[in-house]
Amino acid sequence: MRYNRGRQFIWLIILVVVVALAKIRIGGSVPLPASYEKLAGGQIRIQVQAKPVPSTSTGEAWNLEKHVQNGQTIYTANLYMNGHEQLLFPGLKSQSKSAAGTLYESNGKIRFGSQDYHAVNLFVAADGKSGYIDFAKS
Repeated sequence: MRYNRGRQFIWLIILVVVVALAKIRIGGSVPLPASYEKLAGGQIRIQVQAKPVPSTSTGEAWNLEKHVQNGQTIYTANLYMNGHEQLLFPGLKSQSKSAAGTLYESNGKIRFGSQDYHAVNLFVAADGKSGYIDFAKS
């Protein structure tokens, strides 16, 4: 009898780990932000600003961060929930540059409500203080 309980406990732990990994892989589920743009093809655009998110903030907040390491600059769009960073979407490869700013290829998964999306573009204005991130339906 004890052997069966131990076995059940192990299967329960495995099940919890699998569910947690599935949730992480999907990227988490969040409501759509209060201000977003709907683009052609069902894409969503979220504006980001280079401003810190206080740890005491409540609800959802998006920001733009600049990371410099080994002479390389990487911009990320970050999702914060209640002052804690939850997800980040990096600008991986420059697609185009103009006087207005730089458009980067981005990646990462997120679920808005019940719909899965993936990051496709991260635009950073020339001043590096604002931009937007585009998500497409998965």
